[in-house]
Amino acid sequence: MTDNRLDYFKRWMPKPAATAAAQGARLMNTVLRPRASDALAFYPKELKDRLASFPIAQNIGERALAELLLHAQWFSLPGGAVLTREGDNDQAVFIVVGGSLGVFTNDDKGNDHFVANVPAGETVGEMSVIAGDAHAAKLVALRDSELLRIGKRQFEILLARHPRLSMNLMRLLVRRLRQTTRRSTKVQHARTIALVPLHAGIDRRALGASLERAFAAMGIKAGVLAHDTASGEGDWYARFEHDHDIVLYLGEASESQWTQLCLRQADRIFLVARAGETLPNHWRTPESLGRLKRQLPELLLLKTSNAPGISDTPGGMNGPYGLHHYVRENDSSDIARFARMLAGRAVGLVLAGGGARGFAHVGVIKALRQADVPFDIIGGASMGAVVAAGVAMGWDHEELSRRVRHAFVQSNPLSDFTLPLVAVLRGKKVTRLLHEHFGDMRIEDLHRTFFCVSSNLTLGRANIHNDGLVWRALRATVAIPGLLPPVIQEKNLLVDGGLMNNFPVDVMTTYAQGPVIGVDVAGNENLVVEAENFSEQPWLKLFQQQRRGAPSIVSILMRSGTVGNETQRRQAREQTDLLFDPPMPGIGLRSWKSFDQAVEAGYAHASRLIDADGLAVLGASRGQTHA
Repeated sequence: MTDNRLDYFKRWMPKPAATAAAQGARLMNTVLRPRASDALAFYPKELKDRLASFPIAQNIGERALAELLLHAQWFSLPGGAVLTREGDNDQAVFIVVGGSLGVFTNDDKGNDHFVANVPAGETVGEMSVIAGDAHAAKLVALRDSELLRIGKRQFEILLARHPRLSMNLMRLLVRRLRQTTRRSTKVQHARTIALVPLHAGIDRRALGASLERAFAAMGIKAGVLAHDTASGEGDWYARFEHDHDIVLYLGEASESQWTQLCLRQADRIFLVARAGETLPNHWRTPESLGRLKRQLPELLLLKTSNAPGISDTPGGMNGPYGLHHYVRENDSSDIARFARMLAGRAVGLVLAGGGARGFAHVGVIKALRQADVPFDIIGGASMGAVVAAGVAMGWDHEELSRRVRHAFVQSNPLSDFTLPLVAVLRGKKVTRLLHEHFGDMRIEDLHRTFFCVSSNLTLGRANIHNDGLVWRALRATVAIPGLLPPVIQEKNLLVDGGLMNNFPVDVMTTYAQGPVIGVDVAGNENLVVEAENFSEQPWLKLFQQQRRGAPSIVSILMRSGTVGNETQRRQAREQTDLLFDPPMPGIGLRSWKSFDQAVEAGYAHASRLIDADGLAVLGASRGQTHA
């Protein structure tokens, strides 16, 4: 599958009349030529100061910095252009002064795949120089960019003369090696963001001002640029971006030159539309359909009180868009949530499965809400998914407690036993109760991002639910094999998510938005049996043993469906930024009448951790809005 980010940015790059070959030759002959014979005298002080702040050049000294600039060639690369790697460029180091480069690799079929972003201040090409190998990736300007080029021989001389430069390079390489082994939420967030309205009359200036205030509340310096507030000089944009933590480019509804510049400058693009109104067709290009979603422009839907979600917005479900987000009218909490997401500070909450022990999730959530912790992205498996869906629905503590108590304590959904041809239970009670509480709400229409995990027995892998009816996804993630009938989806059998991924922190990290809170309630409950071999006992003796505490068929099936993989569970716990693991002695998977005790156990445990400053890892994500 071809990654469409490359095609997308090529679409918006300047299109000269010359052929591609002539364009490449002109790029090499003119763009890569030094701007002055005496580079030290020519380079402005702003460039020197900027370079001195980059990781590769920090604390190397005036002499080394001057020598680096003397051997460097300063050039610009328009958004969408490919950096030619022929000739001397095959082995050269490039320092991104302004803008951003995308790294693309080829698969066996020759298709391009986006693998990394190289922002301003970072370097690329040093591995080829050190190893002496030819480059293995394609570099594309994701937006108008400025770079410094240092040839292989010159770079080797610099490393030999200046040990501090060599040390900085080693630190860069070590940092990148560590990043490859850490979870993806540690990646650098976008610094330049384009907001392009799809419908006429959208007040993009008001949206930009609201986001600027939300960023300021987090201690982030944001700059907002419209067509009448920006300069036409390329270096001016680089300086403006250098002076701000985040820059918002406000595009226009028409495909004007300013809009194209916004698209070229942006690390991340949001197309802004009014929910419920037909989305225009001019964004639907053949090459943008069927590609990797996360490389597509994202959709920001502005909602009035009665507006539908994306599922009822004509053109919303099958358009060339990646993720989608909602901002409700006059809702400051939605603006704050969107700002956290843009800043890489959105809080993710992952709730593990655990049968009745999952009631403790309700207590942990109560304690976190009292500490003003927002929940921006919510996910889970099995019982954890049910509670997470309630949070995504916007239920407060009272409503969440009332609905969970009604569905699992007062209604006893696991009681419609049947002839066990497919499962011990018919599952109609569970289905009815889930539909009663979640109605016909669809996952993609929830104001908060939500996902849950089931296990695909047909394909032998975990199945992630991020669209479709909420109740149906929950029915799949609680379908303990043998206890409840599987859910059939596109001829595949879906059962309890706990079977393959009971604590889906790894799924949360793919959203790469900020800190992750995990609540693991599986505990270390073991089915310890003092009785003799079951197969050798008469049924009457088995019945007597169960009355004395031996596990029943329901207990065995529930434990089998939620035990998960201990290695996966341990890795998931290590991936969280903040982990809650409430002790619940005496509360088992089937302790449905222990609702109040489990909730209180979760609340007390979370409160103790919070009082001990357990929320420091959330930083400025806290306190902006109540979840």
